[in-house]
Amino acid sequence: MKIKNLKETVKEYRYEILFGAILIVYFFNLFIDVMEVDAAQYAEISMEMSFTKNFLHIFQQGQDYLDKPPLLFWLSSVSMIILGISSFAYKLPSVLIALLGIYSTFRFARIYYSKEKSMLAALILASSQALFLITNDIRTDTALLGLVMFSVWQLSEYLIQPKWKHLVLASIAIGGAMMAKGPIALIIPAAAFGTDLFLKRQWKNIFKPQWIILLIIVAITLIPMSWGLYTQYDLHPEKTVYGLHGPSGLRFFYWTQSFGRITGENYWQNDAGYFFFFHSILWDFQPWVLLFIPALILRIRKIILQKFRSGNQEEYISLGGFVLVFFALSLSKYKLPHYIFVLFPFASIMAADFIYELKGRLQSRISKVQFGIMQLFWLLILVDFIFFFPPKNPVLPTVLALMFACNIYLFRNLKGTVERIFLPTLVTAIGFNLLMGLNFYPNLLSYQSTSQAGRMMHADNIPAGKIYCYKQSDCSFDFYAKRLTPTVDSVTIKKLKPGTWVYLNGLDLPEIRRNNIPYQEVKVFPSFKVTALELPFLYAKTRSQSLKSDYLIEIQ
Repeated sequence: MKIKNLKETVKEYRYEILFGAILIVYFFNLFIDVMEVDAAQYAEISMEMSFTKNFLHIFQQGQDYLDKPPLLFWLSSVSMIILGISSFAYKLPSVLIALLGIYSTFRFARIYYSKEKSMLAALILASSQALFLITNDIRTDTALLGLVMFSVWQLSEYLIQPKWKHLVLASIAIGGAMMAKGPIALIIPAAAFGTDLFLKRQWKNIFKPQWIILLIIVAITLIPMSWGLYTQYDLHPEKTVYGLHGPSGLRFFYWTQSFGRITGENYWQNDAGYFFFFHSILWDFQPWVLLFIPALILRIRKIILQKFRSGNQEEYISLGGFVLVFFALSLSKYKLPHYIFVLFPFASIMAADFIYELKGRLQSRISKVQFGIMQLFWLLILVDFIFFFPPKNPVLPTVLALMFACNIYLFRNLKGTVERIFLPTLVTAIGFNLLMGLNFYPNLLSYQSTSQAGRMMHADNIPAGKIYCYKQSDCSFDFYAKRLTPTVDSVTIKKLKPGTWVYLNGLDLPEIRRNNIPYQEVKVFPSFKVTALELPFLYAKTRSQSLKSDYLIEIQ
């Protein structure tokens, strides 16, 4: 009787249990070291802001910083002031906003779809590789996703029940999202709702005068950031930043940083091909991408057959928001995979709708294909345990073995139900990322020598003025040392007093020797660029051949 009651309870609260398991993975991600280059840079800038309390102007190691908007730095610096400097404090505000985005995805979907579809959409988003990544490797896209999706939910509520609170909240969210990433935060809702309203021929809603109020509130929200940019750059045309003489902070933020990537005005260019995002989404939206692709194709086909018209009860906000922005971002001359993560709430909704509409033989076939693909993730877990980073205790392997058994049990016992497709998939996604958060990333980042050395500086309480970095100070070194570390070059190092410590790249050690600088090795740190993985490094037996060495030396 007790076992029966337990099974009924698990069945009744299965979605809540799955969300809880995902939250546990997110929680573990909060404690993983920040990775070079971007996340470590943002963490260091936030730390520096917590020192200076200058929230209007952004600096990195005392130099003007003109790249990302300030929201991430504001939130993380305040978090560090309250909680102290740590990975947890840096990541927490962004992860909370990501949770807001997941909840907003559910609430937005619930306006147009059943509770089951809406819940699945939120679960798909929460369990995608993209969300597991950006709750670990925190960048500006984490807050962007959460705030944009919150604005989409509030705008949807406003169009159904035109209450001012929804318009105001949507406006503030768009302004906040623009301070997280830029004008893309305004473009996404405009593309999403513009598509939907056009297909429904709701011209009155397209030309609502209230949209002017929305833009005014957005502009008011942007005043602190705009004033900071103006006073840091536009009032100082004598400045040179990143090779740009007298840059306008306002023009850079509102045009160059976003649209300049399409026109070629932005100095950041990696010439990624037009189909870059078509490739990157194949991993970033795992384990759901093969369910999303047909969902997208069928939705596009449907609107074509309807001659680009839709009924008032249909929802094409997701389609317009995803397709138009996806292709716009594909025009950029500088692309990175996480640029499209903000579109994944829309992809999740379309995938959830597709899954719940599957029937009969097609449902059975897709469930088998999806289950087969999921077993590849379990194979990767086994490969990691055997060849890459063997576990040091049996707890994690035991938990994952139980989850694997659960995955098999669900597939075998849910025949003829739509849950046969997504429940084993969810269990697999959670299990795989539990491995990543508790085994793979912690072991991998033990070879990020800069964070290890910085942590040692803090633990040993090395006083200011006794430790320097040679030629450049790495962001993660400063962050884990919990202070800004001055640098020396080949000339100034000769003036250091005996007993001073210097941290340097192993490639620079021969230069120290050629300059006849007396020193003693204090510690050698095995080093590898953890964002550029190679199989010889991952394979435990050949790893030592791929490692470089960084050094902490003491001047004699």
